[in-house]
Order: sequence, then C-alpha cells, then structure tokens
Amino acid sequence: MSKNDFLKLQPDHRTVLVKDMTVFNSLRDFLLNSGYVKVYETARVGEEKTAMATFACRNLIHGDCLAVVYGISASDELAHPQAPFVYGGNEKKPEELLTYIQHLALRTSDIFKLKEHLEKQGAQFLTPIFQEKDSFGPLLQCFTRELFDDEWFFIELVQRDYNPGDIKKKAGEQFANKTVQSLYSMKQEEFREWQSTKRKPKMFEGNPEEVKKKIKSFLGNMDPQDFPKTVPCLKKIFD
Repeated sequence: MSKNDFLKLQPDHRTVLVKDMTVFNSLRDFLLNSGYVKVYETARVGEEKTAMATFACRNLIHGDCLAVVYGISASDELAHPQAPFVYGGNEKKPEELLTYIQHLALRTSDIFKLKEHLEKQGAQFLTPIFQEKDSFGPLLQCFTRELFDDEWFFIELVQRDYNPGDIKKKAGEQFANKTVQSLYSMKQEEFREWQSTKRKPKMFEGNPEEVKKKIKSFLGNMDPQDFPKTVPCLKKIFD
C-alpha cells in the first residue's frame, strides 16, 4: 500500500435536503421502490426547538448511498437544513428549490492522515473526528466548514474499517446516532452565527483562485474522477 493511499477518495454517500415533508415522503417512497434499502431512519433528531427527519438508503446493485433530510423549524427559529429554501442556493431563488445537495461524504483509508494533510493546506473543520461503530464495524467521520459564501455545502470525510461493497445484501445501519446528533447541533450553532454576522468561516479562506485550486486538487483524487460534478454547487469549480 502506498504511503499516500489516504488521498485516494471514493464516494460514500450524498445528503440531500428537501423543502417539505411531501417531498421527503415522495423521495423516500421512490427510492424504496427503485432498488434501495433503508440503512438509517429517524423521525426527529436535533435540539428542543429545531430538528431534522432523516432517511438514508443504499442501492443493492451499484452501492450508491443517499441520505434525505427535512429540517423541522420552530415558529421563532429556523432549522439549518431549511437554509437553501429560505435564502436560495445553486444560483436559484428559494422558491425555485425543492431539493439541495448539502454535503458529499468521501471515503478514505486513513481519516487522521487525510485531515492532517488538509489542515496543512489551510482547511478548516467544523467537527473533530467522531469515533463510532455502525452495524458492520468501526466508523470514523469528520466534517469540514462550508465551501462557499453563497452556498450551504460542505464535505464529510469517512473511514469504514470494512468494505462497503461486501455488504450489499446485508441488513443494518450505516449511520451512527451520536454523530448525527452532534453534527446537527454544531451545524445549528454555525448557522446561528451566520444569521447574526452574515459571515461564514469556510473550509478554505483566501484568494478565490487559490481556494478554487485547493478544492480542485482535493476533489481531483476521487474515483470516479467526475463524481464531484454531480453536485450542482461544485460545477463552478470545474467550469
């Protein structure tokens, strides 16, 4: 194994925000009737006032994994998964959006080395490395700050000490409740700060062209290489 194998990334899952429960239920039903099986579900996780409903599934044929999230807001506080549908994103107005890809999870062979490598490039992370266990084995995760001022997108790094390709037809959860809860609370606090200051601490700060170069270099290590282009707000990086 090469000493830089930790830089070789594979897509683990995508998380899609939805505008309302009608879209959430419709997308959930469509996926379950299209070759996907449930790998995680919770009706509510979050804080006292705000929370989110989450459903995650995996395709039994090609292994694609997708999480669907609906933000549950209070009358006096907005849940952060509702941000695109209130403030817009993907160069669209709020009323034009029904779904929004919130983050892309990338699998690595060594999350500690990858995080250290990215931090040396100036990357900022919202969370530490969470050390958990899912139904199949050890699960390590951490989450970056958002990538852009005008979007709500960030990156998740994942290390699974088992081969996800070997469990296609096995039942079990691939998400950890404690990590989901911790991420929600930290994202909500980050969102409150943005609402107050209208400033985002981003994954990479500095000159826009240098930031773009760093993101392209990081995401250029993916297999398949064109996978980041399936995320609408990343297209500006590759144009």
